[in-house]
Amino acid sequence: MRVLCSRLCSPRLSVEVSVDLQRWDRAKEFVGNTFELTTLLQKRCRELVKGRQRKLVDLESRNPIQIALEEVLKGKIHLAPPPPAEVIEAPADERTVSKSGEETSIEVKID
Repeated sequence: MRVLCSRLCSPRLSVEVSVDLQRWDRAKEFVGNTFELTTLLQKRCRELVKGRQRKLVDLESRNPIQIALEEVLKGKIHLAPPPPAEVIEAPADERTVSKSGEETSIEVKID
């Protein structure tokens, strides 16, 4: 599979990258799905290009996509789960009573 990397890493960087489909599929299985893998690769490429962090694998390539993909395959990087939503209990006047007579409250999640 060939990927044209223009905006993935940096608007100033335009690189054509050849990615082995077997490695891509292994990385996709490791992360969960294609969307999460591409999100992870994009975020990691930006970090590498901007020099925020050094690479976590011993790889001769200077290509940020190849480095990020290898880091995924080695289990060095992953997507952090979103922070838990805060649950607020409803005031007494907003509580409801079910058909069985039990009082239940309405929970509101704030993101």
